[in-house]
Amino acid sequence: MKPLFTIMLIFIAAASSAQADSFTIIRDGKEYMCSPTQPRDPNDAVDCVDEAYRGPFSKEESMRICSGATSKAPALCAIETYRGPFTKEEAISLCQRATSATGPVECATAAYRGPFSKEESLQLCTRGGTAANAECAIKAYRGPYSKEEAIRLCKAEPMLLMRSLNLMETSPEVQSKIRFFKAKVLRLFE
Repeated sequence: MKPLFTIMLIFIAAASSAQADSFTIIRDGKEYMCSPTQPRDPNDAVDCVDEAYRGPFSKEESMRICSGATSKAPALCAIETYRGPFTKEEAISLCQRATSATGPVECATAAYRGPFSKEESLQLCTRGGTAANAECAIKAYRGPYSKEEAIRLCKAEPMLLMRSLNLMETSPEVQSKIRFFKAKVLRLFE
């Protein structure tokens, strides 16, 4: 009986120590288990540099792109960005420390096809940008926000602002207030 009890005790101790660093959060009514990330592999940056160097970037440019990289994502992002309307320097700036190979380039391309300049698109999408950031900024700029406000708000919390904008589009009270405000502003310029 003792060996079975000992085995069960070891199993329970191992399971509880594995969960000791983990924690649970509830967001939007869904429960998510969070656990610590794995230690960074020093070869990640080397693999990233090799990938960028095989592409259109010099060794020095590749090292700039991949400084602090945890995967090949910055290199893949920069290569894809440079294939589009962006220069090498813009691709490097956009993709340094990127965690996604496609997110920043999709964001910058969509924003640039929309109402934003290259500089504004890069500002919005650097590092963690996704298509959601661009969609948010375009919608915010069509609504009551300036380009600068749209970039600032949508770079930080694109989903939160999108919910607010969607509410504004469907709320009769908000629409009434916006019409009143626009009419008031138009009278100032007459």
